[in-house]
Amino acid sequence: MALAEFEPLGMAALPFVNWIFWGTLAGGTLLAVGVTQWLGGTTLGYRRFMAATVAVCAVVWLVSELNVTAAAVVESWSNLRRVLVWAFTALVFAYLGAVVAKLPEGIGTAAAVIGGLVSVGALVVIPAAGAAGEQILFAAGLVTASLAQGSVTAGMLLGHWYLVTPKLSPVPLRRLIWLLIGALAIQGLLVAWSVVVAWAVIEPVAWLIGLRFFVGVLFPLALAVLALRATDAPSMQSTTGLLYIGLAAVMAGTIGAASLVYFGWGTV
Repeated sequence: MALAEFEPLGMAALPFVNWIFWGTLAGGTLLAVGVTQWLGGTTLGYRRFMAATVAVCAVVWLVSELNVTAAAVVESWSNLRRVLVWAFTALVFAYLGAVVAKLPEGIGTAAAVIGGLVSVGALVVIPAAGAAGEQILFAAGLVTASLAQGSVTAGMLLGHWYLVTPKLSPVPLRRLIWLLIGALAIQGLLVAWSVVVAWAVIEPVAWLIGLRFFVGVLFPLALAVLALRATDAPSMQSTTGLLYIGLAAVMAGTIGAASLVYFGWGTV
């Protein structure tokens, strides 16, 4: 994420940190799965499993939304945000129904891609409504966090399908890894820019910013590059293992980034 100048909210920020985590995870994963389905190469079993997984995440995100009451900086936009989260949840279950009922792939693809874009809209409402001095950077950070979490989650789980479907083309997995690499690279640029323009604000916690950068951006970026190279091997076990570790790092980076914003040190 990027520079934001929210007033420090302390413990009251935790509901929004939780909201951002589940929103980026659910929305980004649905978008990654939808785009991958649109481009082709995944199996029906994989799509069904991912639809069920995202449905669980969507319900948790909706519960998080219904419990967000703490931060006055987004209160004026709370109705729009809530409508978008409800719409996203409905589209997730529409996608789940489409893949379970074996409806034409175009229907499921449309539900997944539109649902992913709706989640992006819900995420962008947060910086758009807040008192941030750099709303565009904050919004860009949330979008890239969603793409990173979605691509690494979808990719890690797709890696398991190669164990039971060895003739499955590696192309869909490579696309997801490239998406992960791109999202992390942009995140790194956003963090670097935030440090440049807000050094006076973040200097007291520069070591935390550095930890977030190395653990949440550079480390998973290196793992993603290795995972991409490992897709040349006959087995995807190495790729899947690397993405497992990358998933943990990306999740930790997202949580840490959101916490830094809401606790008043403004770089994510």
